[in-house]
Amino acid sequence: MERADEYEIIRVILPFILLLIYIAVSSLLLPPVLFVALLSIIITYILSPVGRWIIPMAIALGFPWWYAGLTIWLLDILGALFMAWNFGYLFSLPRLGPFVERVIQRIEDILGTHPWLERFTEAALLLYVTLPIQGAGALMGSVIGRFLGIDPWRVFLIIVIGSLAGSFGMALGSDALRLLLIGNIVLGIAIIIILAGIMIAGYLSLRAIRRRRL
Repeated sequence: MERADEYEIIRVILPFILLLIYIAVSSLLLPPVLFVALLSIIITYILSPVGRWIIPMAIALGFPWWYAGLTIWLLDILGALFMAWNFGYLFSLPRLGPFVERVIQRIEDILGTHPWLERFTEAALLLYVTLPIQGAGALMGSVIGRFLGIDPWRVFLIIVIGSLAGSFGMALGSDALRLLLIGNIVLGIAIIIILAGIMIAGYLSLRAIRRRRL
């Protein structure tokens, strides 16, 4: 019985220990300014719904594109590992339990708006965690996967693969855009305006669709 309890404790704390190891190694490799920025990025990514849009911010602060992508990928891996091991315990936690219930309610709303997610399940989940959708990290991906009845370790694998493609893809694209801005400011600003216009148009279209269904 004691071994079982010890194993449960290890499953809870191991992802956090691995994160602390990464932070400790980074403190030896990064200049003090970038290390403080790294802590801010980690905290922001964990506590806010900004998602992978934190990657361009990290690159703008001076991180190499691969370091920014690696950091977010690692955070997703550790988050997915924590969820695969401890999903059932989340509902009993004082503050996290109600938060997870709200996340599940949000997922039900998403599935109501996008019923195609239920038809494609694993493929849709992979697409969801790969694209830079706001809030589409390890927590939301894990809850959606479990909500759809996918095996927890398949969910973990999907998040690892999706985050690998999404994090490094966005990091590489952001760095390419940074270099473009340096080489041709007018063209770079034009691309940013076009991308912003596409995002705004997509957001307004989504709001219009939701209003029609209501």
